[in-house]
Amino acid sequence: MRDSLDGRVAIVTGSARGIGRSIAGTLAGRGVRVVVSDVLEQEGAEAAAELGPHAVFVRCDVTQPEQVQALVDAAVSRFGSLDIMVNNAGINTSDPGERVTVDRYSDDVWRRIIDVDLNGAFYCCRAAAARMVEQGSGSIINIASVAGVVALRLQIGFVAAKAAVIRMTEAMACELGPRGVRVNAVSPGSTLVDATRKLFYENEAVASRLVSFIPQGRPGEAAEVARAVLFLASDAASYVNGHNLVVDGGWTCGFNRDF
Repeated sequence: MRDSLDGRVAIVTGSARGIGRSIAGTLAGRGVRVVVSDVLEQEGAEAAAELGPHAVFVRCDVTQPEQVQALVDAAVSRFGSLDIMVNNAGINTSDPGERVTVDRYSDDVWRRIIDVDLNGAFYCCRAAAARMVEQGSGSIINIASVAGVVALRLQIGFVAAKAAVIRMTEAMACELGPRGVRVNAVSPGSTLVDATRKLFYENEAVASRLVSFIPQGRPGEAAEVARAVLFLASDAASYVNGHNLVVDGGWTCGFNRDF
C-alpha cells in the first residue's frame, strides 16, 4: 500500500484542521499530491505549507456548486488529474443550546447542517465523478458518521444528513463502479478533535460516561480515521466499493447493553 499512491492527486475538503487535516497529511506522507480545501483560509494555507511543495490550498465553500467546480478544475490544472476525492467538510451543532429534541429544532440549524453535510457532499461528488468518469478511474470517499448508522438523540439534522450520505455513497457506487470509479464512506465514532474536546472531554463526568459505551474505552484519534481513508484510497482496497467503514472502537456494537 505504501507505493500504490505515489504521484496520485487528492482533494480533501474541510482539511484546515481536525480529521481533514490528518487525512491530508496521511495521504501526503504516502506520496499523494494534495489539494487542501476549506473556508478557513489562514489555517488551510498553513496546513498546505506544512505538507510541502506537492500540496496547495484552494479555498472552497462546499455549499456553493460553482466553487466546488472551481476546486476540481484547480486540482486538475495544477496536478493534471484527480484520483482521490475525500469529502470531509461538515458541521454539527457545537452549541449545547442547539442540541434539542425535534419539536424544538430550529429551521436555521436544520438548513445549515443539511446544506454543508449533505448538499456539499453531493456537489463535491458530482464534480469529482464527472472528472473521474472522463479519465476512467478514481476513488471517492465520503466522511459520514456513526450518527448515520444508529439513531442519536438531540441532533436530528446531523443524523439525517449523515444517513443520507451513506445511502448516497451506495447509490453512486452502483452508478460509477462500471465506469472505473469506486465510492466508499468512512463513519467515525467519537473522535478527539478540538470541537469534541470542548463539547465532551473537558468535563470528566461526561467524558467518563461517553467512553463507557466504547469497548476500547477511549475516543478515537484523527490519525485512526485518516488511516481508514488511506486504505480505501489505495490499491489495497481495489475491490472495495459501496462500503461504509465504521471507525468507532466498537461503539455501534452495543457494548453498554446487558441483554
